[in-house]
Amino acid sequence: MNTFKIDYNNDTVLVEQQDPTHFTVHLVGGDIQLELKEDNEGANHWFKAGTDNATEETSAIGVAIDTYLLKK
Repeated sequence: MNTFKIDYNNDTVLVEQQDPTHFTVHLVGGDIQLELKEDNEGANHWFKAGTDNATEETSAIGVAIDTYLLKK
């Protein structure tokens, strides 16, 4: 498991990567499980695990995760 920190919402947030598409994000208000999915056109989208709706929050956290992983 890969553990790292990202900047989100003016805070440093701990992220645990279970596999290439599943992440646990430890937010101040509680943990959320995120899943990275690719649509039929090849674009990536971030969802709360078990749902099919991206939100502003999941997208923003996903961008921060993507940014960290690209720099790694």
